[in-house]
Amino acid sequence: MNNTRLQQLQQMIVGSVEIDTMSKSEWVKAGGAKLPESGDQLDLDQGFMLVTKVDNHQVQVLHMQAELTLLEKELLSWLAKQGSMSKSGSVSASEMERQARKLGDWLQQSIDAGEWRAEIPERFELHHRLFDGMIPFLLMSEQAENREPSYVELEKVLRSYLSDDMLLIPLREREWLILGTDRLLAEVETSDGDMIERGETKEALVSLATGLHQMITEEWGGDCHVAVGEPIIPTESLVYAVATLRETVNLGRKFHVGMHVHMPWLVHLERLLSGIPEPVRSRFMDEMSGRQDLFTDPETVLTLDAFFCDGLQRKRDREAPVHPPQYAPL
Repeated sequence: MNNTRLQQLQQMIVGSVEIDTMSKSEWVKAGGAKLPESGDQLDLDQGFMLVTKVDNHQVQVLHMQAELTLLEKELLSWLAKQGSMSKSGSVSASEMERQARKLGDWLQQSIDAGEWRAEIPERFELHHRLFDGMIPFLLMSEQAENREPSYVELEKVLRSYLSDDMLLIPLREREWLILGTDRLLAEVETSDGDMIERGETKEALVSLATGLHQMITEEWGGDCHVAVGEPIIPTESLVYAVATLRETVNLGRKFHVGMHVHMPWLVHLERLLSGIPEPVRSRFMDEMSGRQDLFTDPETVLTLDAFFCDGLQRKRDREAPVHPPQYAPL
């Protein structure tokens, strides 16, 4: 905003108007949203602030010390949003895709290198868009190439279902990572119309993933698979989340043929069995071929019970608190 327009605004609202620049962390600390956008407002003890521009790490705001009506604030917010939209257009869409693909390439490289615990470096432009409590979805499409949606088309549809806070990150061919805000959990309704309780997070995630799968198939047809994980801190655990969701889809396609929505917490046994080397599995199947009494044989049942229960007991022993020895009184 130039000086002329600033002076005009001061005359219109009859009050002090200043342009300030602050970091996004300062904006959040003052009470603003984690993902500030042009037009966002923040009421202060004296006046209020209006976001006019958002950069990678900074926020430009108008600090107005004046008493404004609700309608005046909404009009100023609308003007700020319109100004931001007029400066963006298709260029920002292509820039967002470039940033997303750049992050997706890094995620894939980290997974290929086995660096599942790698944290996202701050050099990535999208680093400031990653906040605590984001829900990771992995979408794998099995459509023919000529029916593959573009990045812009897919992002537009996903925003209509999830929210404007979502991020779409391309990974491999016909594979996308989708990050949504955990506020979506509060919007999921049960079959009775009641809101999902806090302890029903996994049920809400299943509902969201199922709805996402249905929307994608209705929009473009063909088959696709959707995996969903619990909310994460992306900057710290996004690589691990992507690797886990990809493994979940592969296990689901292998062990649960016909299912298209997959959850990591439902494939624990499948993950264990999949870890057995192929020669060992083949030998076992050859030796057990024709034995219909395998799981009714007492010795087999005892072996399985010892294997699983012993492992569980060792886990409990590791997690048990260490108590000091008790001495009998003299």
